[in-house]
Parts: sequence; C-alpha cells; structure tokens
Amino acid sequence: MIGTIKHERFPDFLRYHLLCQSPQIRKQRLFKKVREEVKTSTDVFALMDALEQRADLFAAMDDTAHEYWTERPAAKPYVRDLQLFGVRQHMPLVFAAWERMSADDFTRVLKLLCVLSVRYTVIGSLNTNELEPVYHRAAKALLDGAVRTPAEVFAQLRSVYVDDEKFVRDFSHKEMDTTGRRKKVVKYLLCALESDASGKHHDWESDTGTIEHILPENPSAQWDEPFNPDRQKDFIYRLGNLMLLEPTINRQCQNGSFEDKRSEYGRSSYATAKALGLSDQADWSPTILAMRQERMAQRAAHVWRSDFV
Repeated sequence: MIGTIKHERFPDFLRYHLLCQSPQIRKQRLFKKVREEVKTSTDVFALMDALEQRADLFAAMDDTAHEYWTERPAAKPYVRDLQLFGVRQHMPLVFAAWERMSADDFTRVLKLLCVLSVRYTVIGSLNTNELEPVYHRAAKALLDGAVRTPAEVFAQLRSVYVDDEKFVRDFSHKEMDTTGRRKKVVKYLLCALESDASGKHHDWESDTGTIEHILPENPSAQWDEPFNPDRQKDFIYRLGNLMLLEPTINRQCQNGSFEDKRSEYGRSSYATAKALGLSDQADWSPTILAMRQERMAQRAAHVWRSDFV
C-alpha cells in the first residue's frame, strides 16, 4: 500500500477513507482518531485490509494512465477533468460509488462530480469546506444501501448543486487569469463551449487552439478609447473577452484593433471566433463584452447541467 500511495499523500488517503463513515475529521486529529478506534490487533488488520482495497483507486484518481481506466475508458475523461479542477473532497463518494455501483453508474457519478465542481468551485468559487459533510453523507448512504442509483446520489448532493440562476450570474461576471494551471482550466471551459456551439468535439488537452484575448493583454493606445486605461485590467481576463483561435491567426491578431482582429477571426475554423468575425459587430467595448459573456453563461448552464435536474 505504501508503494501504491506516496508517503506524503497517505494522510489524505487515510482521512478520505475515514470520511466514508465519519462526518468530520480534521487533519490535526487524524491519527488521534485512528488510535481511538483501532485498539486491538484485529482492528489493525481490519483497517489495513480496508485501506488496501481502496489504495489503488486513490492512486488511479491521480493517474489517467492507470490500468483501472483501461478497463473503464468512459470514466477516464472525467478523472482527468477532476484532476484539473484540483478538488479532492469527493473522494469518499468515489470510494463508495466504485464499491457499490456498476461501471456505467460509476462513470455517471464522476460526470456529476465534474458538473458540480464547475458550478460550485471553478465558477462559483464557493467554500470547498462545505463539500466534505455533503460528500460524506452521500458516500455513507451509498455504502449503507440507502441510495443505489446516480439519480439518488444527486439527491444527496442537491444542496451543493448551484442552480441555473446563480450559475449564470456567476459565469456572467467571472474573470480568470490565463497563466499557470488556470490557463488549462480556461481552455477546458472554452473547449466545452466551442464543442457545444459547433457540434464538433474539442478536447482541452489535445486541441491545438490558443486562447485569444479580444482586448489584448498588452493593449496598444488604440484601445484606450473603448476601454479606460485605468480599468483595462478589469476586462482582459473576463471570460467574455476570451475565445479559442488557431495559433497562426492569433499571432496575426496580437495587439491590433478590433476591426483588424475581426477580419482575422473570420478566417478561423472555430465556430465562436468565426461567428464574431463574420458578424456586423463594429467595435469592442465593456458593454459588448458583457453581452457576449452573458450569452456564454446561458450556454454554460446547458453544458454543465446535471442529468437529473
């Protein structure tokens, strides 16, 4: 087991294992909790056996190349996306779903976790500490046989499913830096929206598109009229200012005017860029940006929606 899970990750693994049955376990009290519950050699062996059974799955949730996903390829994209979001509170439920559900239902639960994560964490930026007790209750209900289907799991998680009204509002005002890990998250969002708009699948990891900032990251003086120089930084990383574009076309755009950029957008094979390029949109301003982001938010509410609403 130690060989399966890195030494520094073992406390997390142990805590998520215990959270399947206990509603709250602080990291600081983790080993004290174990000492309280494991008192005999029989208890020790029972705990070790239980951990052994879950160790590979815990490792597999951090490794899309793990053999588990060779046998369950439909689950692999959702495992990868959950890694991207950087959330872990769902692990007790993942343990329970693996042990109690069919392969297809397990995959549907992973898909649901991705939707919840986008609405609650990626876009909503809500307190992730609130997720642990909810995921605990769902995991325990599944392990105890109180729930059996993905729809029943969703009912357990309903309180942390951000409704459409709030999600659209959050998305309409969302600003996301396009550097570091956040850049990958932005590309994930843009690829999903592009896929929905075009009817053609765009995978965020393999798609060759780059992120175009309509109002450039380093605006030239010609942008000072539509966007006040003192406030330009408030708009550059708004989701409504971003879209996918071929690298060659993106390089042609650089810091050019919106009029010059729009003619380049019309050459793109990306549906969202092409639509803007072929539109009669004459300028780019905070108002126009906000309107575009509102339309994106409405599409997002469709893309990231639970199958059980």
